[in-house]
Amino acid sequence: MNIRTLNTGELNLLFQLFDYNDPDEMIAENTVDINERKIDIFGLFQEDRLIGEIRAAYVHNDERHAVRNKRVYLFAFRVHEDFQGKGYGQFLMNEVVSILSEKGYSKFTIGVEDDNEMAIHIYSKLGFTQLIGRISEKYQDDSYEYGLYLRSL
Repeated sequence: MNIRTLNTGELNLLFQLFDYNDPDEMIAENTVDINERKIDIFGLFQEDRLIGEIRAAYVHNDERHAVRNKRVYLFAFRVHEDFQGKGYGQFLMNEVVSILSEKGYSKFTIGVEDDNEMAIHIYSKLGFTQLIGRISEKYQDDSYEYGLYLRSL
């Protein structure tokens, strides 16, 4: 297993993990965000196969999510269904938090929908225990409402 950031030419690999309503829009917006250093997309690879991802946003229009050099918003945390329940997600999260803490970050946020009890349980085990906000947003014509949880090192 290895973890590395994806470059803009590799964004199509993400289709293995999520079915986007508008794949071209996803590639375009993430290309801009990566090039402007607003985000990194960390991929978990088994040999050459992408089996997990987590994105780190360093800036956000809502400062509860992210503030450059202070707080990182972790999102799009996914592990391919063939690899779930084997500790890969926990490994990916812990490694990414470690990488980012070495860059000076000590606060991390993550969003989780209220009905996703498994994710809430996992995030709690990973230290995301403080609910700091209720968020409503849209992405590619889908609406999301979630709790924003904070982890401080």
